[in-house]
Amino acid sequence: MAEWSSRYPYTDNNISIYLPASEGVYRLIYKKGEKYYVFYVGQSDDLQRRLNEHLSYTEPNECIKRYLQNFNCLFKFIEISLQFERDRIEEEEIEKYKPPCNN
Repeated sequence: MAEWSSRYPYTDNNISIYLPASEGVYRLIYKKGEKYYVFYVGQSDDLQRRLNEHLSYTEPNECIKRYLQNFNCLFKFIEISLQFERDRIEEEEIEKYKPPCNN
């Protein structure tokens, strides 16, 4: 199975450099002090497109918008092509981290 990527600062530039336009699961993260916290877990059939959508002014999730406006955020991802595996990993990640923006 594939492995999670490194953490990258969540910027337009880093999305185009590091994110593939392929299927996978991702974590949105912020840093407070020396600790990192997951605030959202999602999946997509096009990771690059989806993470760009979160940065757009049309992002419907107000919680994600708040974190992106108030913190220096990062992202991690894992490429997974099969839908049932993406569903399983997304569910496991949400259960593990209980991200506030997935409520």
